Amino acid sequence: MTMKETMSNIDIRLILPELKESAEGAFIKNVYQYGDVFVLKLYQPAGGTSHLLFEVGRRVHLTEYRRVAPRIPPKFCTALRKYLRDRRVMSVDQHDLDRIVVIEIGDESSSHKLVVELFGNGNVLLLDPEDTIFVAMRYRRMKDRDVIPKAKYEFPPPRGMDVMNLEADALVGVLSESKANVVRTLASRLNLDSLSCEEICALGGVNPQAKVPDLDEQAVKDLSGGLSRFIEKLKNGISEPRIVIDDEDEEEQVAFVPFMLEVYNGLPTTVFPTFSQAIDNFYGISDMELEDEEILEAHDKERMRLERIIEKQKEGITRLETKAVNLRLAGEAIYNHFQMVHEVLETISSARAGGLSWAEISSRVEEGKEKGMPSAVIIERIIPSQGKILVKLADVDVSLDIRKSAQDNASLAYEQAKKSEAKTKGAQKQIDKTIAKLKELEEKAVKPDTKVKVPVRIRKKRWYEKFRWFLSSEGHLVIGGRDAKTNERLAKRQMESNDVFLHAALHGAPYIVVKVSGDPPGEQTLTEAAQFAVTFSRAWQDGLSSGDAYWVDPEQVSFTPPSGEYLPSGAVMIYGSKNYIRRVPLELAVGVMIEDDDAIPVSGPPSALSAHTQYTVRVAPGKGKKGKLVKEILNQLKKLVPEDKKHLIDQIPQEDMMRVLPGGGGELVSRDSRG
Repeated sequence: MTMKETMSNIDIRLILPELKESAEGAFIKNVYQYGDVFVLKLYQPAGGTSHLLFEVGRRVHLTEYRRVAPRIPPKFCTALRKYLRDRRVMSVDQHDLDRIVVIEIGDESSSHKLVVELFGNGNVLLLDPEDTIFVAMRYRRMKDRDVIPKAKYEFPPPRGMDVMNLEADALVGVLSESKANVVRTLASRLNLDSLSCEEICALGGVNPQAKVPDLDEQAVKDLSGGLSRFIEKLKNGISEPRIVIDDEDEEEQVAFVPFMLEVYNGLPTTVFPTFSQAIDNFYGISDMELEDEEILEAHDKERMRLERIIEKQKEGITRLETKAVNLRLAGEAIYNHFQMVHEVLETISSARAGGLSWAEISSRVEEGKEKGMPSAVIIERIIPSQGKILVKLADVDVSLDIRKSAQDNASLAYEQAKKSEAKTKGAQKQIDKTIAKLKELEEKAVKPDTKVKVPVRIRKKRWYEKFRWFLSSEGHLVIGGRDAKTNERLAKRQMESNDVFLHAALHGAPYIVVKVSGDPPGEQTLTEAAQFAVTFSRAWQDGLSSGDAYWVDPEQVSFTPPSGEYLPSGAVMIYGSKNYIRRVPLELAVGVMIEDDDAIPVSGPPSALSAHTQYTVRVAPGKGKKGKLVKEILNQLKKLVPEDKKHLIDQIPQEDMMRVLPGGGGELVSRDSRG
C-alpha cells in the first residue's frame, strides 16, 4: 500500500473553494519560510486572521498550526515580504487542471502574481505586472521553457485532457491505440494521478493492471461507467474529507482524500470538517516550526499523542477479534448453506462469462428477489470493484469472492480468521511498546530541567530517504532498496502501476523504482536508473567498470512463484519480456543539495546530480575505508559551497553521508562542479 505524499491536481481543484473563501479580499500581513514550506499570514477585515500554507512540490492548504518566525528570514522570503506585505489578495486560481496555483496580489491598477508550482521539485515565482519573472526560488533552463530572471513566465505545456470537461463517449478515444495497462493509459492521457485512475478502475470493476488491447467491449463499457461515476464525485466536491490509516499499523497514515475512495474501502479513517484540516493533520509540523510556548508544552502534547495511539491500538485489537469471530461464523454459514452458495457463485460467474454487465446482473438479482427466489433473496450487495458478493446466511453476513468456489470461500474465511487472531498478538506487542514510551516520557518529566533549552534543529527527512534515492536529470524520483527488507517494502508498498521497475543483471543488486506521476520517463532517466542499480550492486565491491540492467512494468513483477516452485522471502518473479540496458558504466557522484538551512546528502549518476546541484565530487570503487572517504568527501564539499553555507556541511552527521555510499570501500576521484 503506497503512502500518498503529494496533492494531486484533482485535490487542488477541490480545495480551491476553501482557499478562495479565506484568502480572496484578505491582506497579506506577513510571509514566512521554513525550507520548502511557506506560510502567508492573512487578515480578512470581516473574518479575522488565517494562514495559507504551500510547500513547493507537495501541497497547498490552510493551516491551523502556529509557527515561530525565523530570526533571520531567507533572502527569498525577504524579497517576497518586500512586495507582498500589506497588499490585498485579489484572486486564488488553479492554472487549467495543472498542479499550479496562481495568487494575484495588488489592485486593478497594478498587481503581482505569486505562482506556486507543485509538480516535480516545485518552485515559487513572483511575477511583475507584465508577468515577467521578478524573483524565483529556483532558476533553471528546460527544454520547453526557461525560468530565469527577467524572462517572460510561461506555463509548462498542457498534459492530457481535462477530465472535468470530457464528452460522454470520450473514453474510446482515450484508450485508442494504447498498448500500456489501463492505469498508465488513463494517467498519461487524462492528466490524472495514478490513485485517481485506480479509483476509476475500482468504480468500474476493471483490473487496473489489464493491458488496454486485452479489454473486451464489456470491460470498456464498465470502465466508462467508472469514469462517469468518478467525474460525478468530482463535480459534487468535497464530502467528509479524511485521513486513511493502515489497518495493520495504527501509527502509519496512508493518504488524505477529499471523499471516501473505493480503493481504500475497509481501511480505518479519521474524518475532518475541512479538506485543509485533513491535509494539515496528515503532514503535521516539524520542531523547527513550533512556537516557543508550544515547545514548552511539547511534553503534554506528546503524552496526549501516545495516549491517543494506545486508544486506537486497543480499538484495532477489538476490531481484529471481532473480525476473527465473524469470519469463523461466515465459514460455518457457507458449509451450512453449501448448495445455495454454490448456486449463487455459479450463476454470477456464468452471467459474467456470457457478457452480462454488472448493472444487468444486479437488475436480474432484483427481479429474482421480487419472485422470492432463495438464491437471489440472500444477496445483499454486489461489489464489482472487489469481485465480491455480500450475502446473508441465517442472519450471518458473509463476503464471497466471485472468482472462488464455495469450498475455497469457506477455507478462505477460516484462514483469514486465523490471520486476524495472529495479528492481535502483534498488535498487543505494539501497545506494550507504546505504553513503554509513555512511561519513559513520564519518568523524564519527574525531574524537569529548570533551564529552557533551545532544541537542536534536526532536519525533517522525506519518506523516500529511508531508501537509496536520487532525482533524475528529467526530474523523476528514483528510489532503491538498501537490503532485502527494504527491497521487499519498496516493491510491495511503494511501487504503483504507473511506475517503472529496474534491476541490475548482477548479484546483490537493489530493486529500483522510477516514480511516475505524469509523463513516462525518457531514455535518459531509464539509463540513469540502470546506472544506479549497477553501481549499488556487488559490482562496486568487485571493482567492475560496467554492467547490464533491465526494466519492466510493475504488472510483470510478482512475489508468487510458479506452481511447485519456491521463492525466497523478498525475491520476485519477472514475467514477460525484459527491456535490457547494456554496459552501463559504474560511475557515482556524491554531493549535497542546498535547501535554505539544510545541506541534504545525495548520491547517484553524475549526469543526474549535475542537473540539480553544483556541489558534487566523484567517487570510485577502491580499498579506502569508508570512514576516511566520508571525511574526504565532506572536506571537498566544504570547499565547493559558498562561504555562508560552509557551516551546513559541518552539520551533516557522518552517518548520513555514509548512508549514500555503496557497500565496501571507495576512493575520491575528482571534484565535479557544474559551475
